[in-house]
Amino acid sequence: MKLRFEPVHKLCAEATDDGTVPGLVLMVAAGGQIVFHEAFGSRQLVPRNLPMFRDTLFDVASITKAAVTSVIAMREVGAGRLALELPVVELLPEFEGADRAGVTVRQLLSHSSGLPAHRPFWKRAAEAASERRAISLLAAREPLEYAPGARALYSDLGFIVLGWLLERITGERLDVLARKHIAAPLGLAATTFMSLSDPEQRTRVLGERSIAATQLCAERHRVLLGEVDDLNAMAMGGVAGHAGLFSTAEELARIASALCQAWRGDDAGGGALVQRDVVRTFWSPSGIAGSTWRLGWDGPAAANSQAGTRFSRAGVGHLGFTGCSLWIDPARETWIVMLSNRIHPAIPGNDRFKRFRPVLHDVIVDALES
Repeated sequence: MKLRFEPVHKLCAEATDDGTVPGLVLMVAAGGQIVFHEAFGSRQLVPRNLPMFRDTLFDVASITKAAVTSVIAMREVGAGRLALELPVVELLPEFEGADRAGVTVRQLLSHSSGLPAHRPFWKRAAEAASERRAISLLAAREPLEYAPGARALYSDLGFIVLGWLLERITGERLDVLARKHIAAPLGLAATTFMSLSDPEQRTRVLGERSIAATQLCAERHRVLLGEVDDLNAMAMGGVAGHAGLFSTAEELARIASALCQAWRGDDAGGGALVQRDVVRTFWSPSGIAGSTWRLGWDGPAAANSQAGTRFSRAGVGHLGFTGCSLWIDPARETWIVMLSNRIHPAIPGNDRFKRFRPVLHDVIVDALES
């Protein structure tokens, strides 16, 4: 470990030692090169204490929106099969209603569609023949909370609808799309949706990899290990546009690297993950007043950002409820992947983790600039 990263190592070790978080894996790249990659603490505390490893697999929660759903949307836009200004209802007739006739694909991506943040649809869909379709339909027909485009409100529902839309126009499920168009081209062996309809997959992954545990789930009456934490995604079989992806720090970094290469236009071999102009459009501010959202990605807020005070405000990133985050500065080819199990064995009742994460990012930037 380089001397300049000693403060980063010390801060992470202290956070796991004092119980701020059970464990974490941190990977930092600068100039496109990995400069720090370490594991700290425990991947599981209950029913037994197990160590964290650098290749531990995490439920990355809402990072799914950025690393999969947004990337698949980029590819469809680049191929001309999807247009950002197209009304959603033209591609997904189930998204009907006088209040939503003009809602566009762009507004779903920028969280400005008018759809609310969250609804516990899993409770209502339990008796349906297909819970996955039932939840998608409930999201598509949920009354809007505000006029589309008037403001931005982070919305799981918007990305449930967007995932359904992408499946409709491609004819393939999101996990298949992610495997074919992201994991396979980048050689990602661990990154996957953990489909609940394929118990053999989970058994195989549990036998091959260390996995960070999430909650002792009151509804499922067990510690979750290799099962998606989000209940709507659980009811959708573990495959959804808003949550469900499992990945490692190293493999999320590879996605970040590929997107940076596309942003820079470094695709001389024709193998870019997405097109340069498309990723630049998706990573530009959405234009919604008072919003930091891009298209499928967030940007650091001017104040009180989880990316800290020093990370480039031109950067992009996303957080995950389970304690994961990814921030990318494409101009400097810098990215910070921080994966943790902050909700194991229960969602914390304090804000220690939320105070820790921006400080960590500031210390990382200090190290990079020293």
